Parts: sequence; C-alpha cells; structure tokens
Amino acid sequence: MPSPSPSAVRRASSSARPSSIARRSPPSRTTTTSSRCSRSSSSRCPTSLRRTPDLVIERAIWPLGTSVGHDGHVRIGTHDVSALADRYGTPLYVYDAGTIRASLREYVDAFFRHRPVRVAYSVKACALIGVGAIIAREGIDASVASLGELEAARRAGFPASRIELHGNAKPDDEVVGALRAGVGRFVVDGAHDIERLARLAATRRRRQAVWLRVAPGIKVDTHPHLVTGTVDSKFGAPLSTGDALAQAREIARTKGLSLVGIHAHLGAEVRDATPYRELARALVAFANEVRAVTAAPITELGMGGGVAVRLRSTEEAPDLREYARAVAGPVRKDRALRGATIYVEPGRGLVGRAGVAVYRVVGTKRVPEVRTFVAVDGGMGDNIRPALYDAKYTAVLAERAGEAAAEEVAVAGRYCESGDVLIRSVRLPAARPGDVLAIPAAGAYSIAMSSNYNQTPRPAVVLLDGPVARLIRRRESIEEIWRLERR
Repeated sequence: MPSPSPSAVRRASSSARPSSIARRSPPSRTTTTSSRCSRSSSSRCPTSLRRTPDLVIERAIWPLGTSVGHDGHVRIGTHDVSALADRYGTPLYVYDAGTIRASLREYVDAFFRHRPVRVAYSVKACALIGVGAIIAREGIDASVASLGELEAARRAGFPASRIELHGNAKPDDEVVGALRAGVGRFVVDGAHDIERLARLAATRRRRQAVWLRVAPGIKVDTHPHLVTGTVDSKFGAPLSTGDALAQAREIARTKGLSLVGIHAHLGAEVRDATPYRELARALVAFANEVRAVTAAPITELGMGGGVAVRLRSTEEAPDLREYARAVAGPVRKDRALRGATIYVEPGRGLVGRAGVAVYRVVGTKRVPEVRTFVAVDGGMGDNIRPALYDAKYTAVLAERAGEAAAEEVAVAGRYCESGDVLIRSVRLPAARPGDVLAIPAAGAYSIAMSSNYNQTPRPAVVLLDGPVARLIRRRESIEEIWRLERR
C-alpha cells in the first residue's frame, strides 16, 4: 500500500541554500494488486467474470493499491470508488496520498547518485492545500507561478525560503508580496523583472537571490501549447540573440540582487530524455559564460520539469533514472560546475497518477454508424486538458469493471461546447444512467484549471491516506458562484 515517505530528502545546511538529497532511501515499490472478495461480501460476488481484473486496471496509470473485486467494483486500497461517489457526490476528484509519496520517492531514488539535487514541487499542477501538505512534509521545495500559488504553498507547509517564484508578467503587488514573504528564489523572466526588482528591492537589507530564466532554443515533441523552450516563446531570454547574457550582466550590477542560478523549461509531456541532456549542456555552457563575464556565483541550475506521465498504459514516458542521467551528466562532468545544485520541478510527476476523476453517467446518445456518446455530469469545467491539449484518457465503469466491453464510445461532458469531450474513444460495457465512471491519471492540471463555465459549481475533492478518506475541498454551491458579484 502506501510507500514510506522519502526520508532521503533533506536540506543540507549552508549559508547560501539548503539543497541536497542527503541520504539513501530504499527503492520504492510501485506494484499494485487485485483484491479478492472478502468473505463478508462473497454473496455479492458473481460466480464468474467475463474478463479478469488485471485487464481492466492498467497498473501504470491508477493509484497504487487499485484493484477490482469479484463484485466488479474498483477500489483504491480499501476504498470503494462507487461508495465514495455515493458519500461525496459527483463530479468528485479522489487523490491517494500513498501514491503521491511513492512518486516523490521515485524522484529521490533516481537523483540520489547525482546529488546535490533539489526536487521542487510545481504547485500549478495541483494547488490544493491538502495535496500540497502531503508533499511539503517530505522536506522538498515548491515552485510557484503567482502570489496566490506562493500563499497556497505556504499554507500547505512549505517555508517561503524553499519556494521559487516564476512568472513572465509579475505585477508590482506580486513582487512586493513575494519579497515581504521572504521568497527563496526570484526567477527573472524578462528585462522588466530586473527593473521592477531594482526599484522594489533597493531598500532591503538582504540581497535577493535570483535565477535568470533563459530560452535555450530547444524544441520538444509535444502539443504546441506545451512547448516553452523555443526562441518563439513568451518565456525566457533567448540564448541565441544575446538577450540572456545582457540580462545576466544587468542583474549582476543591480544593487540588492544576487544572481545565483540559471533556469530553463523545455515544455510539458516530454516523452524522451534526450532533449534534457541538450538542455543541461546549454545551461552549463551559458552558466560558465556568465561566471566569466560577470563573476556572478552561479551555483544552481534549474532544469524545469515537464516529464510525461502516462494517461494510458500504451503511452511512452521516460525512465526517471535515464532522465536523471540526462539532466545531471553534463553538469557533473564540468570542472567549474560539477558541485552545482541541480533543481528539478515535477508537478504531474508527483500528483498525476494519484488522482482519479469520478462522474455519474447521465445518458447515452447513439448515432448509428457514426458514434455513441456517453454523457457524464462533469467535463471541461473540471478538466480542460482534453479540449486544450488533446489529452487522451481512459475510463472504467467503477461498479461494473468486471464486465466485458460492449461498445466503443466517446465520453461527453455536460458543458455547452462541442469540444467538451473528455475521451474520444474508449471501450466500455453498455453504460446506464447512474453508472459511476472513473478516469485515472487525472490528478494534474484538472482541478487546478477548473472553472465555473456555464455557471456550474466546481467539484469536491477527497484525499485517501491509508484507511482514512478525508474531504479536503467541499463541493462549491451555486450560491457561492456569485459571492463576489453585485447588481
């Protein structure tokens, strides 16, 4: 069941920045099992199933400990998914704490031999305080993209000194708020950031540690909306145009600022480790150039995140140890930077697999020789990723997972948009109104990007931690949608 917490993540004491994975943890175990019916429920178990549970639950994409009983019910550990739907209503998001801890443990294990390394949770993937608290207790950093995310991270338990603030358009109030909070690293993303920091940080007694975000000009194979490392990106100063070096010079001579790191991000859902090696080489070369030109103490290299997480078991995703070697190899081989601290920023890598979206079937529309739509009571208002990024999920009927698939269907959302289709194609038993439909690997960038489109309340969220199920965000009411409005 839940893997032990990654106690190997420790903060090494140094005047600049605690930043090491300090000691070895045993390798995490990430296997799942299919449970048998308990004696107390044996009367509800069918005498035979038309397919085995292992063919229903794709182990690589469901939370650890997910199983299908002989009654056909999907369970996460001891928790029956349909019972959770009955208790908390739908749409419902269910997160498993043990899977979050195990996913973090995998990162710690992969990078241990390449230390000093800091793992920083990318809060934008899921800013829920209850989820963040599970991660914060493990002693890692947080990477945030706004003052709101910074506050969410602090409320979850991340010290401000272990938070990196990103963002390509930080307004004055966010800069002031971050400085007052004592944010650990301020990521400069544009010349306007330098001007604003120079003005707002000039009277501070302590110099603000700064990273410079650069655009390395490396394109990765992913959805166009998820590419962030090319020259034609709103993020980062391009290396190829000289802008990055010019900004590094400006930071180095700005009173109150200390340029300690270089940062870049290639994009999201990257399925190959090779571009990360190219990124590491580019950052090493640029960091050495900056050190030579400015004498800035570059001791930190932020490699971003974006490593793909499988939404279906047939999808490709990099092996984390291969990814760690790609990121760390060029750094550790460089004479000047071999002792630099490497930062990696997983978001979906920690919470994606841990989350399951749970809906109820409302009805079915059949168009002969065209398509069958199974309509559910959620959709793009709680998970915009299929419409925005063409994310391809799968699903099961959570009370009928042992039944043979009868047809290929599309899972349609309830929102008034033709693009509100959660799944374009999945094979399911013939769905009936009231059936509980569960979508795995839905923990990242779903709730975080939810909205009130069509004036629809946002869903409740439950956290499972061993035998305990706890409501960490209650369902929004219709009345609360208008709480900020006036006639």
